[in-house]
Amino acid sequence: MKYVKDVKVLEDGEMATAVVYLSEEMEVLSSAVKNSGHTVTDTLFVAQVPHHYMTDDPVRDIEVIMAKHGIPDHAVGFMTAAEVKYVFSAIKTDYEGMETFAAVTAGLSNHVVAGELLENWEERFRISMERYRMLVGGTINIIGISPVPLTDAAKVNIMMPMIEAKSAAMSILGYRETGTTSDAIAIVSPIGDGRETNAGTGVPLGISMARSVKAAVISNLVKRGDFPHMGTFLDVLKGKGVTKDLMWKAALEIYIPNPEWDTEELQRRFFAKLEILSKDINVSSLIQGAIALEDLGNKDCICAMPRGMFAKDPTHLIADEIMGMQIAQYIAGTRGVFEFHRFDRHKPGIISELGPFMDDMLCGLIGGVMSSVYTDMFDEHF
Repeated sequence: MKYVKDVKVLEDGEMATAVVYLSEEMEVLSSAVKNSGHTVTDTLFVAQVPHHYMTDDPVRDIEVIMAKHGIPDHAVGFMTAAEVKYVFSAIKTDYEGMETFAAVTAGLSNHVVAGELLENWEERFRISMERYRMLVGGTINIIGISPVPLTDAAKVNIMMPMIEAKSAAMSILGYRETGTTSDAIAIVSPIGDGRETNAGTGVPLGISMARSVKAAVISNLVKRGDFPHMGTFLDVLKGKGVTKDLMWKAALEIYIPNPEWDTEELQRRFFAKLEILSKDINVSSLIQGAIALEDLGNKDCICAMPRGMFAKDPTHLIADEIMGMQIAQYIAGTRGVFEFHRFDRHKPGIISELGPFMDDMLCGLIGGVMSSVYTDMFDEHF
């Protein structure tokens, strides 16, 4: 791109700083750490900081980095915990004569769905530190360069396709999150007359910029191996508020005591069987399928089902029971199916609080596990 003179990665021990040198002074609107808001510059950069970085004065710290590398004071600067020399990408796209450029650092540890609270920080930090030991880090910084001058309105307008492209990139890789809590963005455009007034998702400029950003974000996340950490179906169920303890309480609620069996031993076997099944791709697939259908139903997005019907759990919806029975049968055969029906009639404990697919899925899982445990203990006794 004619406005990009050079792109360099300057190293300082384990830390690195990516610098974009422009061929002339250009207008920048950004949420950067250094020189944020509206400014004019010919230099932008992304400085790497330690993964555990915490400070009350980021501007002071970034100015120290600038001094080390001889970066001018008017430069626009970002910070990231991503290992810049490994996960910095610069992508150029040309769509219908609109050549755009995106420079991105991307990594995920504090990723979140916009509007939701950042939860499970300890687990996220553990995963992030594992990635850090493999030279991967966090935060998404985006620098987009327009080939044409922009009005203030257009500068704000073009941030929409840039941000949507970032979120689309995450969705393509399997994330439901839309970004991280520390993301930052800059739009760079030439100084001049004849300013573009429309730069949204429906015009060539916005389309070109979105493609540049999406490609750069995907490139970085793939390079750092940053894919969703699903864990096991037990982790997924826990995220839905269904823990192993709650499943056991539901099982115990309709358990018919056998005087020859110790309840604590029964519980131990129940948990052990769940752990074994959590490594089974077929049980996992059926459970995740039921959860996905529950989510679609709650959005009234199940094909052929009229809006509002899912919440009523209509009697002619039998796919949920079919899935539950299949889970039970896979785990414990015909005996498992018998237990499924028993749990489905009573809907004990947490099961009674769930929707059509989730409750039948749990009836199949808990019923199948309990039936399997009963069979093992009976065979051992005789």
